[in-house]
Amino acid sequence: MILSMPAQAWLFLSTILVGACIGLFFDVLRIFRKTVPHSNIAVQIEDLLFWLTVTIAVFYFMLLRNFGEIRLFSIIGIALGLALYFAILSQWVLKVSVGVINYIKKVILSALMIIFTPFRLFFGWLIRPIISFLKRRRKGLRNVSRYGKLHMKKSARNWFILRKKV
Repeated sequence: MILSMPAQAWLFLSTILVGACIGLFFDVLRIFRKTVPHSNIAVQIEDLLFWLTVTIAVFYFMLLRNFGEIRLFSIIGIALGLALYFAILSQWVLKVSVGVINYIKKVILSALMIIFTPFRLFFGWLIRPIISFLKRRRKGLRNVSRYGKLHMKKSARNWFILRKKV
C-alpha cells in the first residue's frame, strides 16, 4: 500500500519512538539485573525473553501502522530511536533508577531492623544463658575426655608392663 509523505513522516517518527521504547525496556531489564543477583542461565533466559518480546512488539507495530510492510526507513527509525535513547537518556535513567531502588532497599531494611529489634533483644536475652551453659558444659566434657585419654595411656602402659613381666 502506498503511503503519502505526511503518513510516511508520521511512521518514521513513530518508529523512532518505538526504538526509544525498546531502549527503555532494555534499561528496565538492566536495572533489574543490577539490583537482583542473577546466574548465567537466568541472564540467558531473560535475554531470550527480551528479544522474543521485542520481535513480537515490532512485528505487531509494523502490522498495525505499516500494514505489514517492512520499509528501510522504518528499520532506520527504530535504530535511530535506540541510538538517541542510549546516547541521551539511558545513563540518567540507570543512575536515577538504581539510586532510587537502593534507597528504597535501605529504607525497608532499616524499618525491618526497627521492627525486629525487640525480638532480637528478647531472644538474645533468652538464648545467651543457654549458649553460655552449653559452652561451659562442652569445656567440662573436653576436660573429661582429656582425663580419659590420660587414663587410657596409663592403663595401656600398665598392660604393657604386665605382659612384659609374664
